[in-house]
This record gives sequence, C-alpha cells and structure tokens, in this order.
Amino acid sequence: MTPLNEQHKELLFDYCLGQTSEPETAQAQELVFSNEQAAKFVTSLKASLSPLDSITPEDCPEELAEGAIWRAQQAVRTSQIRLTQLIAAEQNRKSSPVGFWRNLFGQLATAAVFIIVGSALITGTRVASNYMRQKSRQTQCGTQLAGIDQSLSNYKADNDGQMPALASAPGTPWWKVSDQGAENVSNTRKMWILVKHNYAQPTDFLCPAQKTYNSLSLDPKEYKQYNDFPRRDLVTYSFRISCPKTTSGDVGRRVIIADMSPIFELLPSLSGGLSVNVNDKMLRQNSPNHRGRGQNVLFCDGSVQFVRTRHVDVSLDDIFTLQNTRTYQGTELPTSDLDAFLAP
Repeated sequence: MTPLNEQHKELLFDYCLGQTSEPETAQAQELVFSNEQAAKFVTSLKASLSPLDSITPEDCPEELAEGAIWRAQQAVRTSQIRLTQLIAAEQNRKSSPVGFWRNLFGQLATAAVFIIVGSALITGTRVASNYMRQKSRQTQCGTQLAGIDQSLSNYKADNDGQMPALASAPGTPWWKVSDQGAENVSNTRKMWILVKHNYAQPTDFLCPAQKTYNSLSLDPKEYKQYNDFPRRDLVTYSFRISCPKTTSGDVGRRVIIADMSPIFELLPSLSGGLSVNVNDKMLRQNSPNHRGRGQNVLFCDGSVQFVRTRHVDVSLDDIFTLQNTRTYQGTELPTSDLDAFLAP
C-alpha cells in the first residue's frame, strides 16, 4: 500500500470540505477505495467535521476570512514559542529519584502537549497556505483578464475600433470549441483571432486557478493554421455572446469575459449535440475555476473584479444564463443587449 503524501492529504482535505472539482472528486474517491490509509484519514476527518453539518453555510466576508487567517497564524507563532519553551525545560530538567509511574505520566503529558501543539502548527499552516494560494491564483487570474483586455484594445486600435468578430448564420451552434471547419461554430473563435494575429498567447486564456493547467506546444507560426483553440481544455474563460440585433447607444458597464461558466463546463463531443437543462442548483453555482467561490469578471470599461454573485452585469442579469431560459441546445442567442450571456 502506497503511503499518503502531503499532496494526497491536501486533496482528501479539500474533498471532505466539498471544495474539489469534478475530476478531483473522482481522484479522491478512487484514492479512498484503493488505499486503506486514505479511507481511515477521510473517516477520521469527516468525524471531526461532522459538528459543522448543523451550521447553515453563508458567504464569508473577505475581511472576516483574512482576520481568521491572521488569528491562525498568531496561534501558530504562539504554539511555536510554547513548544520551544517546553523542549528547553525538558532538556534543562535535572534528573531526580522519582518513581517510575510519576516519570511515565510526566512523559505522557509532555507527549500530549507536543501532539496538540504539532496539530495546531499543521492546521494553522495548512489553512493559511491554502488561503494564500487561492488568493494568489485569484489575483493572477484577474491580472490575466486585464491582459486580455489590453490585447483587445490593441486589436481595436489596428482595426478601426472594431472588436474581433466572425459572421455566422442564424441557428449556428456556439458551443463547438476546437472545431476547425470553415463554418464559425463556436463562441471562442473570435478570441482565437487574437492568438492567430499575435495579439495574445494561447496560455492567456487558461485560468491560473485551474489545477489541470494545460499548455500548447505550438510554434507561433502554426497558429494561423487553426480556426479555433486546438482543444477544449485550452480555454477556461467564457465570453459574451452578442445580441444579433444590437441596440443603438451605450448600454452601460457590461461584463464581456468571466471565468468559465458552470453551466457549460462539460461539453459533448463535436459529433454529438448539446442538451443542457438548468436546475436550481446550477443557478446558484459560481465558476468552477475558483472552486465555486466566485469568478473574476472583465467589464467593457477595462476593469476587473472578483465577485461572489452571478448578477453583476449592468442590468444585474445572471451572466451565465439567458433570461427565462432553462433548456439549451447550443444555438440560443440574447434578444437584448441587456440580456448578459457568457458561454464557451
């Protein structure tokens, strides 16, 4: 039986907290089924977390989370000082003719203190480490979206102020990411134009928060051979689908790009057909890029913001669904500029 390493424990820890993506969940379950040590670890951890089941989950304010991390770090520092003091006291203690049982109880008490302090060190460090890693990836993601906005600005400057766009016939699907045919059948092709004409790199469209971070081994000279991203997993953002009948005038601060939509995270093969029925749970989910904690969004004014709600467009519309639409075949379009709809 392969012993658990720190990476396995972190995966199982996140799995017990319900913070794993679908592939990570499958990996954790396989590990539990195949490894007795992993099964015992999960059983013990779930037993420790069971009192939390009675608590109604609520969004944690950012400042409260940061305060909790600060207290955890202070606890770690305090524990480190106390542990150093205990070790020093143990080393300096002079031997004395005490009874066997008294000496044994003293050793057991010292061992218990070491275990408690060590647990505090591990837990506090892990919480702080996970939190800081998430915050770092969240920030990197926002910076990356700002970079895409700069690429769009450069493209517009060279093309009479026009955004990258491609014509498509009514009823043409927008979900067939990576299809290389002549017909424009995906909403990601317009972003591939930025890559094709050297305004952006393929990796600009991969959210850093995705653990399955992929790269594309292509020479820039080969980009022009493609009409779209070569694979679905090479683009982890969702882009606004424009209304075919654009209204005149400025409609305000619209969202144009965001982290991957939770509605269309998984797509069928290109030879198949799309059929998605959105239930109430799916309407509450945030992007899978940041484990459902929220999503970075890029607004048309160039600003980027990490939000914990999907209702952030100028009309406070759900950016990942069409208004009054629960079933998707992959050809639906907004009927108004105020109906925000971001999809692959």
